[in-house]
Amino acid sequence: MVKGKWNENLYRVERSLGEGENGKVYLVKKGSAFFAMKLGFDPVDHQSEVNVLKQLTKSDSPFNRFLIDVDDYHSGGKDYPFYVMKYIKGLKITDFVQVKGEKWLGLLGLHLLKKLTYLHANGFVFGDIKMENILVSDYGAVELIDFGGVTQKGRAVKQFTEIYDRGYWGAGTRIADEAYDVFAFAILFMQLSDHAHDWFSRHLLPQNRTLDLLKEKLQQEPNNELQVYVPFLRKALDGEFTSSIQAYAAWKALFYKRGKPFPSKPVKGNTLVWIQAGFIASVVLFISVWYFYS
Repeated sequence: MVKGKWNENLYRVERSLGEGENGKVYLVKKGSAFFAMKLGFDPVDHQSEVNVLKQLTKSDSPFNRFLIDVDDYHSGGKDYPFYVMKYIKGLKITDFVQVKGEKWLGLLGLHLLKKLTYLHANGFVFGDIKMENILVSDYGAVELIDFGGVTQKGRAVKQFTEIYDRGYWGAGTRIADEAYDVFAFAILFMQLSDHAHDWFSRHLLPQNRTLDLLKEKLQQEPNNELQVYVPFLRKALDGEFTSSIQAYAAWKALFYKRGKPFPSKPVKGNTLVWIQAGFIASVVLFISVWYFYS
């Protein structure tokens, strides 16, 4: 059991959800509700992350319901800072694509870019876009997790993973701007292709980490679900999208040009049967009334 030192909220720890650069995350329960609790390793880094989440809580965006509680856990004569956030039940994006198939890449990209537009509109860059920090819940809904790398625009990116970092590839600076996240987005979706995964996992010498190498790899992309988005990815690598709104609009145009492979919301089998039955009944009723009064 974890009891907050100041707010005195009581949480029961269910299990570990994972560990990142600056803290451990646990699934906790308060009453009948489940949440995620992050215990920070470093008080300064932890407070910086909390400050970002507090600002987003005041915003008119999907992130305004993310932060639930902020407190300290006192144990063994020491205080451990923690915050409680919304628990997101889902799969890591790589696992989702493996289970559902690459036909979902277009929709996942659309949802992820939309999330980034909200974050960027509030003056922040995510910074540490990578597979482990993106969860996919029901029907392709994308959620960003681990806000330890979120950085105010114009400042040096606080936390990043090398292969998603444009500085690693000699493609730009590590100053937080919207193009930084869009570049990482492009690397992520290149990596999500089964054909590129092994290539990205290899150790590359510094002299081989170039933008030209990435473009060369992009040209080799086979004719799969990602092929239609290759022009977008090339522009993202070149930094041609200066805002996530531009990037979102461009991806959306390609997504609808290709044709949506599934409806925006799933329709359950029983619901579909009742809809069909209701339609047939209304047609029969209309014909009966028309015949009676004609």
